[in-house]
Amino acid sequence: MVFSLLRRLRRSRPPPGRVQLADIAESSVLLEACPARAARFAPADARRNGTANPFLDWVSTPVGLTAHVLRDVVYDVDSRVLIKDGDLVAETCYLQPPELLAALRVDRARLIRHAVPGVAVPCSDHWPGNYYHWMVHALPVMAALSDRPEIRRRGRLSWLLPDLSPWQRQTLDLLAADGGGRLVLAAGRQYRLDRVVYCNIVAGAADFALSRLCQSVFPRMAARVPVTRRRGLRLYVDRGGAGNRAIPNEAALAAALAAEGFCVVRPERMPVAEQIDLFRAAAMVVGPLGAGMTNIGFCRPGTLVYELVPDHHANPCFLAMAMRGHLNYWADLYPTGATGQDHVARWEAGIDVARVLRRVSGLWSCGTRPVLVSDGAA
Repeated sequence: MVFSLLRRLRRSRPPPGRVQLADIAESSVLLEACPARAARFAPADARRNGTANPFLDWVSTPVGLTAHVLRDVVYDVDSRVLIKDGDLVAETCYLQPPELLAALRVDRARLIRHAVPGVAVPCSDHWPGNYYHWMVHALPVMAALSDRPEIRRRGRLSWLLPDLSPWQRQTLDLLAADGGGRLVLAAGRQYRLDRVVYCNIVAGAADFALSRLCQSVFPRMAARVPVTRRRGLRLYVDRGGAGNRAIPNEAALAAALAAEGFCVVRPERMPVAEQIDLFRAAAMVVGPLGAGMTNIGFCRPGTLVYELVPDHHANPCFLAMAMRGHLNYWADLYPTGATGQDHVARWEAGIDVARVLRRVSGLWSCGTRPVLVSDGAA
């Protein structure tokens, strides 16, 4: 809450041409301090012959989730970067290529003045249409800031949002975050903002942290959705063989799991309320790394989650989400044949369907489920 604490949370000084939020903010609020926690699995599973869980030694990121009040900054819509007096604000340069950042500056030909009274709140990162990024970056910011009296006292909040799709509007209705107007941003533009509240959650600060704040949006939304299914479903989250990290033989995997009693789901084809009701009823969720797995946030504590992790992009974001929700999580690393270590490369080799079926059977069998201990953190 005080600057001394926020300064201790900084890891290093920014490079030339960049400034840090704590150095330019007129005031700051520490929303949540997230501790480091190790993911501990049942010893029998950790020692199982042939285990390929890439996260056995994983430790969550200790981080302070903060809201900084800034004055007179420029917001570049396409990159979602803030600029203060010609310098880029370091914490907002989220996953942007160095060449883009090197060329980024205030462009008066693209500049619009945002003259709406109150305080502007950037809510989305530069992947605004991605379900994961929206659910874990945008929605927690709106929920957290709308609930904080010390933020609300500064004036009416104006959410800076992308052009919303129908499913995004559904999430906002379910979230019911009060106190914010909506400004739809124009692509290619820059906005001069008199006052801003910037929360580092929007730039992924909590992705690998045990944040109660970020987890809270899921039960908050679920509370507005009637329960229509009995618990006990086993779900396979099908990516449809297209998009980033496409699995060429995923249809064969989906068919094999369906034959074992799994319900094969394509979440993007369902209204958000139906997704919530479906995953809330799950006893087990299986799926490859992908945005559809974000719905494990709606699962009840104790639900078994088995993630198929590509060896070219071993991302523990869903392990962190499982720990927040007290889920029983297990993962195995699968060879993909991809030559690049990035998040978009396809599975050139396909996936070993028989291996998946063996592991699913073993995890589901009585006495062999993995047990995740989160040391009391929610």
